[in-house]
Amino acid sequence: MFGYRPDGCPIPQHMDPIVLFTPYIMTTRNDAQNFVTYPIEYKPMADYIRNKRNAEVPISFMTILIAAYVRAVGKHPQLNRFVVGKRAYMHKDIVISYVVLRETNNGELDEAVVKLKCTPDDTILSIARRLNEQVRVARQPSNKNGTVDFARRFLKIPFLPGMAVGFLKMLDRFGLMPRKVIDVSPFHCSLFVTNMMSINLPTIYHHLYNFGTCSIFLSLGRPERLVTATNDGKAVRKLMLPLGAVCDERVCGGASYAEGMRTLQHYMLNPELLEWTPEEERRRESEQKQATGK
Repeated sequence: MFGYRPDGCPIPQHMDPIVLFTPYIMTTRNDAQNFVTYPIEYKPMADYIRNKRNAEVPISFMTILIAAYVRAVGKHPQLNRFVVGKRAYMHKDIVISYVVLRETNNGELDEAVVKLKCTPDDTILSIARRLNEQVRVARQPSNKNGTVDFARRFLKIPFLPGMAVGFLKMLDRFGLMPRKVIDVSPFHCSLFVTNMMSINLPTIYHHLYNFGTCSIFLSLGRPERLVTATNDGKAVRKLMLPLGAVCDERVCGGASYAEGMRTLQHYMLNPELLEWTPEEERRRESEQKQATGK
């Protein structure tokens, strides 16, 4: 209450007044959604994944995307903001929600939503370890997923779901949402990711939820062959991985979003850089500049 939440800190009032004023014009995330597709070259990521195939910690396209986002947030913290109740906040943690397909006891496919908590110092290997373990556990038919159990419990009682969601929205608006509910809610996160390429579908523009704190939704689609231009102006066909992004434009200016997304793409095209911590990366960059005299 009064600007304080268990999952976020208020953004100082000396920030850009246009950014702070925008939530009064666009009061919901649906009002403020921006849609864009980033075609990212497939080969650099595929080669890296292939080289790690027999490693102790296997890597996937989803792992690369999440690790690149975490590193981008470290350099551009504004990507980790959210708006609730016309007020802008900074997430206290970097939390990624994603969906895992699993088999039920009757053999049908089911979906479980899992949340992964990260820190700016995480590397792609530390993220891969936790991500792989979460996926392994979530895919077990006997596993009880906190989000699924929470929803199932409310659906058993007539009229309760509508009243409960309305009550939770009110609590969330005033920063009174219990931490236990935030921890199981997939809508309270920094980023929501969906991997459409795993089910052979094109990328989608997935809407942002008005409930919760998710300001960015990214979708990995199946690879597509596109015509691109080389540095010398020649047209070439390349296999590209389309990344669909839906962002809440209220959390920062367009230039800040552009810088953050360029950083995310840079790391997706150079995933080996994500094996270093940010401190190690800065040290290596400094050593390279000294060696080249630049």
